[in-house]
Amino acid sequence: MIKVVTFFLIFIVVLAMFGRLRLPWREEKRTGAKRCPDCGRPLIGKGPCACRGSA
Repeated sequence: MIKVVTFFLIFIVVLAMFGRLRLPWREEKRTGAKRCPDCGRPLIGKGPCACRGSA
């Protein structure tokens, strides 16, 4: 019984690690949003990011 619980917990930890894995090309494809190179916010529209005007 202890072996089953241990393997289950290890399996859950491995799934959590894959869930946190973020690849830049995958995220951009999934969300479709470009990000500001300075602050990392998603860019909405064609204008510049708001962080450039405030600095």
